[in-house]
Amino acid sequence: METTKDARVSLEGDALNDMLALGFDAAPFAALFYLPDERLTLVWRNRAHAVMSGSVGADVEGKGLFEAFPPSADAKGSDAVGFIRAATDAVMRTGEPQEVGTARFDLLNDHGVYVEHHWQMHFAPVRKDGRIIAILQTASDVTESTLSARLAQSHRRAATSTASVAYFSYDPETDLFERHKFIDEMFGFAPDEAGAYAAPFFERVHEEDIDAVHAEVARVLAAPQGEIASFDYRVMLPDGGERFVRIRGEMATDPVDRKPKLVGTFVDLTDIEVSRRALQQAVRAREALVVEANHRIKNSLQIALSLLRLQASKLSAVEGAEAIAARDALRAVESRVRAVADVHAAIQIDDSVAKIDLVEMFERLVQSTRKSAELSDAAMIFSRPSGAVPLNSDSAIALSLMMNELLTNAIKYGAPRDDAPVTLAMEIAEGGDLHVRVTNTDCRDAEATLDIDSSGLGQRLVQQFAAQIGAEVTRTQDGSQVVALVTMPLAEDASAPSTP
Repeated sequence: METTKDARVSLEGDALNDMLALGFDAAPFAALFYLPDERLTLVWRNRAHAVMSGSVGADVEGKGLFEAFPPSADAKGSDAVGFIRAATDAVMRTGEPQEVGTARFDLLNDHGVYVEHHWQMHFAPVRKDGRIIAILQTASDVTESTLSARLAQSHRRAATSTASVAYFSYDPETDLFERHKFIDEMFGFAPDEAGAYAAPFFERVHEEDIDAVHAEVARVLAAPQGEIASFDYRVMLPDGGERFVRIRGEMATDPVDRKPKLVGTFVDLTDIEVSRRALQQAVRAREALVVEANHRIKNSLQIALSLLRLQASKLSAVEGAEAIAARDALRAVESRVRAVADVHAAIQIDDSVAKIDLVEMFERLVQSTRKSAELSDAAMIFSRPSGAVPLNSDSAIALSLMMNELLTNAIKYGAPRDDAPVTLAMEIAEGGDLHVRVTNTDCRDAEATLDIDSSGLGQRLVQQFAAQIGAEVTRTQDGSQVVALVTMPLAEDASAPSTP
């Protein structure tokens, strides 16, 4: 690799001037000239090289290449020296330019610390009188693109190993299917079994899903570039099992063959879907158990009501104050048990939560109270909102018992009739609270009505249930009309009636 003294002198004179005349000094790319001697002595470099290498103002001419730009002391530094010397030897041996692909050569920063750099380099011979007298090296700093590609690969490897994600590229024109090996495993193929094309994979898509897959491929092919393709389907495995697969991708131009390809990721959702189905089955079983338990409770309460009515009927033939008091007590208990039964009859399972539609519950309560008191429809009126008002079952039972006491009291002291009915009305106030009113139009004993009943038991029950559900009960009198108002807060999801 040695050059003669005459060649060096000539290079430092006319040859150097000739090269500078070619415009390298003003070139936007990094260029330097060095002698093909043992030191790879630097002859000249342009400003672009000084900027790119971070050595602006440094005097490097006459120094050996690895003296001016010392490589790191680790194995990567030895590799960098090796590929530059190998390229120089190849130029001298063949007389042809040499291209060195992305190669690492770290540079020192201002703090004397090596910083990772990657380069694309070109080595070309400089001749005079038929002899190679110098080497022209041009270089591009490709560090950012190299590290970005490496980071993307790391992300892909991490995604593949931790989330069952695999990348693919599909040519819809040729059916060529480039993919990660995990996709073959996902579809139940052994290595190299499926071949290079997508047809075998389409054949394993569930027959109920394949039309939607083809339709989505056609849609994204016709859509503007950047449109996201979305596929969720089942894969039928040779052993009779199935996988649940999600694909997300878009059309992009392949930088190699310049053809549009569908590129994206496969995600194996089998574990998630199996867990979801198991959970869904468990929820359905739980809901069925709740419904069954509620049905049995309702039936048990009906049996209790029948026993109470049977006992009351036996007392109907007995004379005396004690018998009358016993019958009244049994009827009071019957009405309270009936109020609880009405709640259980109206329980619905919604999103695994037992809820009551208050409109239906009050409708049942009014109807059963009318029947028990032998009142006409006009003598007891339910003024209902247009939509459903849901409430959790625990609160609904307490509220139902409160309203039963108020309705029973209104009948006892109000002598309801068609022209002077007892009215139960409910509405959602502007602030979101529930308002339920029991109005006695023509009360014979307004004072007694205000006190609920003579025994005081109804009063205590109303107070206890109101405290349990955070309700407030107020009673007002206007002549013979008495109004009992129950105000209680509703949960956020029941702050307004839903449309029927």
